[in-house]
Amino acid sequence: MYRLDVVTPLGNVFSGEVYQTVITTADGEIGILENHMLLLTNITPGKLRIEQANGEVKEMAVTYGVLDVAGDKVIALVEEVFELDEINVEEEKKILEEAKAKLESEGLTEEERAYYEKLKQRAEVLISLATAKV
Repeated sequence: MYRLDVVTPLGNVFSGEVYQTVITTADGEIGILENHMLLLTNITPGKLRIEQANGEVKEMAVTYGVLDVAGDKVIALVEEVFELDEINVEEEKKILEEAKAKLESEGLTEEERAYYEKLKQRAEVLISLATAKV
């Protein structure tokens, strides 16, 4: 077992002893067990699956962030966390369409293009997770 903290700018979302954590990173989906090697990596939008010490499994959607694995403590600092059944699919579809429209327009700076690509990826993943749950 190890301690997991999931933190957003609004505060701590989850804190507790866990058996395993599965999360999507820039390098793909990874599973973290006790005594995992030291790791610092970027989190990308996807499902966060937490297998708690008591056997309960908790699944949430997360957006971008940083994962820090150090000994018996794992910290996921993420921009946003959603319960899967609380994702507003209609709002995410609007965000997706706006991002696609911006990406098709001319004259975007490199930073603007990167911003809208991230926004598009975020919306696509959240829509996928929300509709898969139904």
